Amino acid sequence: MGLKKKAIVVYLDNDFRIDVEFSWLWKTWQLYSLEEEYDLVVYHPKEAKERVSKYYGIVPIEMENIRMSGEYKFLNSHYFCLPEWSEPLKQYDYILKTDCDVFLTKHMKGYIPSKILIGQGGYYKGEEHDKVEYIKTLAEKMGFTYRNMTLVGASMFGDRKSVVKLVEQQALTTEKILKEHSESKEFKEVGFDKGISSMIAGELVVNHYLSNQYVNLYSIDSKPWEIINMGKDVLHVHAWHTDVRWSKHSFFRGEYMDWEVSFDEAFLNAANYCQFISKLKMADLKEYKKLF
Repeated sequence: MGLKKKAIVVYLDNDFRIDVEFSWLWKTWQLYSLEEEYDLVVYHPKEAKERVSKYYGIVPIEMENIRMSGEYKFLNSHYFCLPEWSEPLKQYDYILKTDCDVFLTKHMKGYIPSKILIGQGGYYKGEEHDKVEYIKTLAEKMGFTYRNMTLVGASMFGDRKSVVKLVEQQALTTEKILKEHSESKEFKEVGFDKGISSMIAGELVVNHYLSNQYVNLYSIDSKPWEIINMGKDVLHVHAWHTDVRWSKHSFFRGEYMDWEVSFDEAFLNAANYCQFISKLKMADLKEYKKLF
């Protein structure tokens, strides 16, 4: 394991689509030589060992299914921050905890977060005030402070101690929501599905443990759309669950097979960028890497 001060940490499941998604993250990590300052730490089940082995340079950590991951698989991407699994992360000063379906940008190079960077989620719409009110009520029931930070996303980037604590508490809060609230009449009537329990837990935890002045909200998890310019404020792009171009759903349906994006066009907007990276062959990385 490297001696770098920063790490990007994900959980890679034994799944073909997630493997493809992880390749986007890995290719952008390599493209900008981010491996020189960030370790890419990949927790995975033993069944995914072969998938992981083809990505050179990463730090693989085999992790068994524990606790409630059998019934709610998304917990695996939070459980690695529990004390029994987070020991390998203690060597780092800063951690970006994120998902596999992301694209890093060159603006990650040399970046040190002065606040906790929090991504944006899409598990409800901003104008759905009934859902916000339900989360506020849930926060009160569970003993959390709510500071009106809505739509907290899946990614967090900041000092290691803070990020690990937040994600650990998110895991424990997810378990509590699943056990005590996800099947309730109130939860279902407001339009929530148990599948987003971990996202709701993340919103509760961020609001409770972080006051607004220590948070840079929506500063990561940028949208992969044509309207998003690839400016210096775009550190990392997340493949959102929509059908707006660029869409990973459309990508996996084969709808972008004939869409060619040149290197010069790749940085005009986030959609072009995602398409360029998704079609970039691992064998061609070295040639493009010379340009950065």
